[in-house]
Amino acid sequence: MLQNIQQLLYQLVEEWGYLGAFIVSILGNMIPFFPVPYLAAIFLTSANFHNIDPTLLGIISGIGGGIGKLFTYFLGRSTTSLAKVSNEKMKALRKIVGNYGAIAAFILAATPSPDDVIMIPLGMMKYDIVRYFIAVTAGKIVVSLTVSWGARLIRIIPGFLKSILPWLIGSRSDVLTLIISILVLILASLIIYIIDWIKVLELMEEKGIKKFMKYVLLEGGYKEIMSIKIRKKKNDNRNRRTQD
Repeated sequence: MLQNIQQLLYQLVEEWGYLGAFIVSILGNMIPFFPVPYLAAIFLTSANFHNIDPTLLGIISGIGGGIGKLFTYFLGRSTTSLAKVSNEKMKALRKIVGNYGAIAAFILAATPSPDDVIMIPLGMMKYDIVRYFIAVTAGKIVVSLTVSWGARLIRIIPGFLKSILPWLIGSRSDVLTLIISILVLILASLIIYIIDWIKVLELMEEKGIKKFMKYVLLEGGYKEIMSIKIRKKKNDNRNRRTQD
């Protein structure tokens, strides 16, 4: 199935050139966790059409990839709105994450690995969309340039195309990667929802990061940073048991 999709994407780039690469890259990045092999189409285009500038191809593909990931961002953002998570809580989380969110987005975007595991949580916390887009687009440009220029190596290294295509298109082992990515995303989502990030920020500013980590991990401080709603539910359950 993935090979058929890859062939269709390649034909689109073949017929429409740079515009096709732009469209293919958007499509390849807008569906969370579905491994659309757009990089394989970029690779084959650069390898087979020497009149195509690999630098321009990589930049256009990267910009398209960044735009595609905006759909993932807004998907995460919509889940937060539906769950009615307070803006104060998300504001505190954004302050804690700071520039690390953009760094993580760039690193994952610069690899062909499933990056939705970090993109969706950034949308959930309503991370600054400009920072998000710049970081993701920069990462996508890096991976697209690597692929488009790497394609030219087939003239130097025999069998290079055959060896790298499975890495770009995907294999059966991607199913395990997909499952792990979804599980990690679920865990990250639960952490975002159940933690009282306002309290976390207060404790971090009061104690400092090292003392805060020690307090939470070794001194039972994790109970203090649990969401108020969850603490109330636990107390209600205890009261009911006592009455029974």
